[in-house]
Amino acid sequence: MLRDLLGSLIVQDYPADEMEVIVVDGESSPPLKELVAEFDARAPFRMRYIKIPVDRGPVSKRNLAAEEARGALLAFTDSDCRATPGWLAAITAPMSDPKVGFVSGPVTYKPEQTKTFFSKLTAETLVEHPTYPTANVCYRRDLFLEMGGFDDSLGVRDFLGRATECGDTDLAWRIRKAGWQNAFSQDALILHEIEKLTPSLWMLEPTRLILLPKLLKLHPEIGPLMLTGNVLFYKGTLAVYAAILFLVLALVVAPWILVAGILAAAVGIVALKAKSWQPADVLAILRDAGLHFGRMTVLAATLIAGSLRYGRLVV
Repeated sequence: MLRDLLGSLIVQDYPADEMEVIVVDGESSPPLKELVAEFDARAPFRMRYIKIPVDRGPVSKRNLAAEEARGALLAFTDSDCRATPGWLAAITAPMSDPKVGFVSGPVTYKPEQTKTFFSKLTAETLVEHPTYPTANVCYRRDLFLEMGGFDDSLGVRDFLGRATECGDTDLAWRIRKAGWQNAFSQDALILHEIEKLTPSLWMLEPTRLILLPKLLKLHPEIGPLMLTGNVLFYKGTLAVYAAILFLVLALVVAPWILVAGILAAAVGIVALKAKSWQPADVLAILRDAGLHFGRMTVLAATLIAGSLRYGRLVV
């Protein structure tokens, strides 16, 4: 994926004497120094490689790159992305207005890839999104450093060792609340890898949202933009809460209601989704519905845990 990204950066429609690329390597095995050197030899600009001894996640690496950068603008993207040829020119163009502090752009998926049931599909943002992800964003370097960069305390590792953070969203909103304007450049398109997850990782992917209640507590302005009723994050979790309520009522009133309810739910799911009533198709529908319900249960549990930990209700 990094080879794909670097290949897209060395052909940017942008003045080479005003451009550099910095790759910060954490725990890659083997290290990526030789790969970066390969593209540095082909690039019309300087490509720099920095290896850090201790990988604390993406926030500290991005901050280090910002400190090392020589240009007046910092354009961020991720190693699982591909920049379209006009990306850099488009993401920096609104900076001609001195009142604009940062610019974001759209992210969609690499067109040659195919989505599957277990694909990780959380990266697409076709319009301005209040999270302002670092997959596609540009900051004024002096403003970035003045604001302290991305907040390293807003990053954690989950029980699987995966880094999750919300420093990009936090910085964007700190800049907005400091009085700066921002812009969305529709032509600054980034293409994102469709990552294929194992069933277990797909099921546990929602645990990355553990910091959402903390982010919304820090920046209440985001709540109405992301939540229904300023509380509900994703409507799919309503099925989990309804199932819990139904389970409690069934156990209190009569256990047989539980069995009847499960059967009724199964019939309803199949009736809504079935294009065929062949046994194999019906089983596939019930399997997928069960997997999705399990994922929604993980999401609901993650949001409740985050709400309790950070004191901001999100369900």
